[in-house]
Amino acid sequence: FRDSLFLADSTRLADSLAKADSLALLSKSSLEQPAFTNAADSIIEVFTDGQRMVYYYGPTTVKYQNMELTANYMEYNMKTGEVFARGVYDSLSGEWKGRPVMKQGKDSYNMEKLRYNFNSRKARITNMITSQDDGILHGSNIKMQPDKSINISNGKYTVCDLEEPHYFMTMSVVKVVTEPSQKTVFGPAGLVVEGVHL
Repeated sequence: FRDSLFLADSTRLADSLAKADSLALLSKSSLEQPAFTNAADSIIEVFTDGQRMVYYYGPTTVKYQNMELTANYMEYNMKTGEVFARGVYDSLSGEWKGRPVMKQGKDSYNMEKLRYNFNSRKARITNMITSQDDGILHGSNIKMQPDKSINISNGKYTVCDLEEPHYFMTMSVVKVVTEPSQKTVFGPAGLVVEGVHL
């Protein structure tokens, strides 16, 4: 009977110590709130040879300020404050699953790969699709700046919601500015219909 009371007390003590330790770490963290909130499969931490890397397998969610990022695979470099996210290739279906989706405020961005630095708030994105001004903007090489502006090279703008749109405007360079009001500025553009450049 005494042993079971001791076990209950030590369990309660261990729980309160774990909470106190995590609160102390959170107060020392450079993030304003916890970043990684979920990893469905597994988490691997590598702290050898000066590394400070954390690998997240399975659907993972990161929340930071007004940004939320989900993907099926993430790497977090604690030294640089950079997260890398991508989907996972399913060999049975022959397609990628759980590609990164980033939500910032009311905007949503679907992409193939993402590198985001929490310190500089800059992102480097590969193959992104986002809705802009009642249309859909595709881009192959994208840089997102701290002021939430987006620089895109090799972009497409369309209202066709297919992954490979039937018609679109091809644009060599695009800049999307959100502050003080949303504007899209682009360089040379051309119309493409059913794969034919007009």
